Amino acid sequence: MSETESPSPSPNAELEWQVAALQRQVFLLLLGLVLVSATLVFYLFCESRFMGNDLAEVQPQATQVIRSFNENIQAIQNFHTQLGNYALAHPSFQPVLKKYGWAPNATGMK
Repeated sequence: MSETESPSPSPNAELEWQVAALQRQVFLLLLGLVLVSATLVFYLFCESRFMGNDLAEVQPQATQVIRSFNENIQAIQNFHTQLGNYALAHPSFQPVLKKYGWAPNATGMK
C-alpha cells in the first residue's frame, strides 16, 4: 500500500455509522415532539382553568340577561310587529329597516 492511498472503510462500517446517526436523529426528533406536546398540553390546561374562572364570574350576569329577555319577549315581539306596521304605513321609513336587515311585509316583520 502506498502512502497516498488511504484505507477505505468497509461498506458495513459505513452503514452502521449511518444507522446510528439515523437512530440519534429519530430519538432527538421524538424528544422534541414530546417537549412540544407537553408544552401544548400545559398551555391548554392553563387556558382551560382561566376560561373556567371567567365563566364562573360571567355566568350569573348571563343568567340574569337571559331571564330578563324571557320575561320581556312578549313586549319585544309587540314592538317588532308595531315597527313593521309603521314601516308599511310610512314608506319613507322602510329604507331604515332595510339598512338593518328588516324587510316589512303585509303581515308585519319577518
